[in-house]
Amino acid sequence: MQAATEDYINQRDNRNLQHIPGDYGTPLLGQTFPFVTEPFKTLDTNYKKYGSIFKVNMTFQKMVVALGPEYIQQLMLDTKQVFSARMGYDAPLGDFFAGGLLMRDFADHKVHRRIMQTAFKIDAMRSYVELMHPIIADGVSSWKKQTDTLKLYPKMKTLLLDVGAKVFLGLDLKGEETKRLNKAFIDMNAGTVALIRKDWPGMKYRRAMNGRRTLEKYFTDIVPKRRGKSGVDMATYFSNETDTDGNYFSEKVVGEHLIFLLLAAHDTTASALTMAAYYLAKDQIWQQKLREELLNLKNSGLEYDDLGVNVPHLDHCFKETLRLNPPVPMIMRRTIKPVELGSYEIAPHTMIQVSPLYTHQMEKWWKDPHRFNPDRFGEEENKQHPFLWAPFGGGAHKCIGLHFADMLFKCTLAEMIKKYNFKFVTQNQYPSRMQHFPFAKPADDLPLELTPL
Repeated sequence: MQAATEDYINQRDNRNLQHIPGDYGTPLLGQTFPFVTEPFKTLDTNYKKYGSIFKVNMTFQKMVVALGPEYIQQLMLDTKQVFSARMGYDAPLGDFFAGGLLMRDFADHKVHRRIMQTAFKIDAMRSYVELMHPIIADGVSSWKKQTDTLKLYPKMKTLLLDVGAKVFLGLDLKGEETKRLNKAFIDMNAGTVALIRKDWPGMKYRRAMNGRRTLEKYFTDIVPKRRGKSGVDMATYFSNETDTDGNYFSEKVVGEHLIFLLLAAHDTTASALTMAAYYLAKDQIWQQKLREELLNLKNSGLEYDDLGVNVPHLDHCFKETLRLNPPVPMIMRRTIKPVELGSYEIAPHTMIQVSPLYTHQMEKWWKDPHRFNPDRFGEEENKQHPFLWAPFGGGAHKCIGLHFADMLFKCTLAEMIKKYNFKFVTQNQYPSRMQHFPFAKPADDLPLELTPL
């Protein structure tokens, strides 16, 4: 299939969407700014005006948006290999995540996903819990030294980068090295929403590309040192995987996969943990409910076998946080041949966007959908449709690290809840002004008052 359709990569986007209802908005920018600042409201306005399928000009691209779990299912399962992830994300992310799983399609994607499978098997996951516990415990304990209020988001980012360096790279990052890599990730992420996408001196995009270049050199330099070695970190697993002819994958290929996975591990989970703390700072009853659940465990720390069955409240908190703040709020694809979407015929090379962010809060499916209520997962609201809750996508492109993200979130939040009671610094922090892209967080980085327990 891959070879037969390779020419789709070189085709221009189809913009002949006259038969699709919708409004492109203002010239050039379209609905980009309203979407970036208030994504749910922007989608909801279009949904109520045009229905579940409509056209927009958003993030500087003309596209079809399809809202609802049935369309997420259609794009994710993609039984006829109609939808290209590579071309869906090429314009906004292609420069930054080149070579990563997100930017690979069909047979090529399957080959490269196999590189990672050993690193996500159960025995490997058990070893990661053991690696991450002392780093998380030390990092969260260090927050006691904060003399003033603590801004949680940057602290969480640094902590999870240290965890990621150990688990993914087998390294103990220290001080300036952590800061340098963190800055490279921050600069690269900022480039994904840059208005002027040129690698020119002085531009945000140049800083983003410099961040990418820093990360690429750092990770590719690690690979030769891991060839033929044993270890329980992901870099060692990836470096020793071979193709069907028994040859190692190149240093560049392994480095590109490490960049994408470390980003997914530390940036998306830092966002989820910050948002969970935001909800729990407001809802002290739920915070205490989680604390009691954790203190009733037989062991002092979460073990791998606890994660699935022994902490149901923590599990529901994780799922509810990602319901309200999915790590990928909009999933992009581009068609490679004609396809029906609802009652509309969609031509090849058409950009299509589906939205876990919107689907997760549709009044049609969820009770009081904008309220933080982890109990809804105990009541199985999410079971009404297999793609009603889809923060990790699905099908061939389902996030390979979803169980790792679950584990990292639960281990970190558990440590924070056991060590501190946390609350807002001021009464007007809820609701906070939110930054939605590239990842959700309060715009003020969530100042908290921590009381050691």
